[in-house]
Amino acid sequence: MRKLICAGVLLGLALGLQGCDGGGDDSPTTPTARGNWVGTITGVHAGLHLNGTCPLEMNLDSFFNGQWFVDCPGGASRGEVTSVTTNNLLAMALTTTTPASSCPWAAVNTFTLSTIDGSFRVVDCATNQVVSTGTLTLRRR
Repeated sequence: MRKLICAGVLLGLALGLQGCDGGGDDSPTTPTARGNWVGTITGVHAGLHLNGTCPLEMNLDSFFNGQWFVDCPGGASRGEVTSVTTNNLLAMALTTTTPASSCPWAAVNTFTLSTIDGSFRVVDCATNQVVSTGTLTLRRR
């Protein structure tokens, strides 16, 4: 009987603590993981809602193709990644789906099985002028 009472108390505590997030609303305290690579992107570019250093996540397959997500205070952006690799060099073409843009941006990185580090640049497709540059750093989640 004592074990049954203890189990009931523990179950009640566990169920009671599930709703405690400290914020007073039903939103989760941590964002849902969207990628298998996580890190930061640093630079300034209004089209990507990037101003400073912001969280960056990428959900990439074994060929480094997939999706990217940037979450900055001024807004979020996301898109698709297509990559080519050779000798620990990773060239990425990134298209932006939110906000929508048909002009891709590019990143050139070094990579290992657990890290991606490098730089990116955004080119205005109408003028071919570089309008933004920066860095990105990712580690495998």
